[in-house]
Amino acid sequence: MRAIPEPPIFELGSPEIPGFPLVESCPAVDAASLPFAIRDDALGGWSQVNEIDVVRHYTRLSTLNFDINRGMYPLGSCTMKHNPLLNERVAGDAHFAHCHPYWPAPYLSAHREVMCELARDLAEVSGFDEVSIQPAAGAQGELTAVFMMKAWLESKGHAHKKVMLIPDTAHGTNPASAAMAGFTCKQIASGPDGWLRLEDVLPHLGDDIAGIMVTNPNTLGIYERDFTAIADAIHKAGGLVYMDGANFNAIMGVFQPGKIGADVMHFNLHKTFTTPHGGGGPGSGPIGYNSHLAPFAPSIPGGKSIGRMKAYFGQWGMFIRAWCYIRALGGEGLHQASLDAILNANYLRKGLEGVLHLPYTTPTLHEVVFTDKHFPNGFMTLDLAKRIIDHGFHPPTTYFPIMVKGAIMIEPTETEPRRELDRFIEAVKRVVAEMASEPDTVKRAPHTTPVRRLDETRAARQLELRWRPHAAQA
Repeated sequence: MRAIPEPPIFELGSPEIPGFPLVESCPAVDAASLPFAIRDDALGGWSQVNEIDVVRHYTRLSTLNFDINRGMYPLGSCTMKHNPLLNERVAGDAHFAHCHPYWPAPYLSAHREVMCELARDLAEVSGFDEVSIQPAAGAQGELTAVFMMKAWLESKGHAHKKVMLIPDTAHGTNPASAAMAGFTCKQIASGPDGWLRLEDVLPHLGDDIAGIMVTNPNTLGIYERDFTAIADAIHKAGGLVYMDGANFNAIMGVFQPGKIGADVMHFNLHKTFTTPHGGGGPGSGPIGYNSHLAPFAPSIPGGKSIGRMKAYFGQWGMFIRAWCYIRALGGEGLHQASLDAILNANYLRKGLEGVLHLPYTTPTLHEVVFTDKHFPNGFMTLDLAKRIIDHGFHPPTTYFPIMVKGAIMIEPTETEPRRELDRFIEAVKRVVAEMASEPDTVKRAPHTTPVRRLDETRAARQLELRWRPHAAQA
């Protein structure tokens, strides 16, 4: 029995009733001259669907999704917030939306100026000497930064430096990027208060150290107060400091990473500057860096540059949204956005202390991590995540960071009003109360979704990503 009450698009139509009979509609077209991919005989055995069925199919599917326009999306680390519609309207303007990098240079001069202005704005707010906007996503920006670090080390005759230090509170993609660049990762445990201490780093420093990758504030939402001292120690050891900018939305206008010891940092435009978020679509991950790394920045291959990381200039649609957002808020507005993110997260933290277990009492910034330690009747984080859906919220991030057992990571972002924060606090309180008074209700949750308790382990290990006709499945 199908869990979702909507069949795949392939099963809605019929091979015998094509949605658009190409050759029959265009009698002047010689079918034999058409590319095979669009000839009618290439579609043999495949269902074709007419327009009204297609529209209704995807509309019905869209109603099964939870989205930011319905309610709060409190995913810690992922930073899912409302994107101002003004930015979308500007990006959708024909003058911006229909441009192409192969246009003659005079027609692109204004577009290039927008990109230059965005790079200058990002450099100003982060404190770095320069910014490259070429990387196509945050993870690629991170990888670009590590490639630049590697190129700099090799230019200094330090190709033997192969060890990259990574705190246990770093962003999850850091070790992957370091490994892809050829480094060996060494994890460092943070201190008992949730931040990395200088004394935790010093024993690991040696001639083989290439650098360190620090997320600041880290994935616990805690500011790395020893960051500058650690950076100084890494530099004395001949290494470089990468700061993960995934949580830049908590520090924008508060301090400048490029001025306190970081050599290079990536931005997630979707997290901080309200461009669309991931999902496999076009993202943008600019990198800021100081002058000693400038010769290695991504560009046309040649000289010391690591070469291109992206075709053309980068993700133009993301640039125009971020550029518009920065101009709408200005410097004071960007600073206030960070303060609002911190205020909202601490409002939730205060409201849920005593309801959820707080493993670190250290002050937090834009997000807070709780655990399931004190849940009644053996309930766990996953149970809270499933039941909170019935109360009209997307679940918070669960079981991350992995250093915290049973982690419940919550980030409300700066765009949520107090009314919604109060509603979320009350919903969590109700779910925890239900764990004691109505355990069966929680065990069977969610009750309001077409897909309920899946075998997530099996789904991850036995992926079935290809649709096959029923005959083939049988």
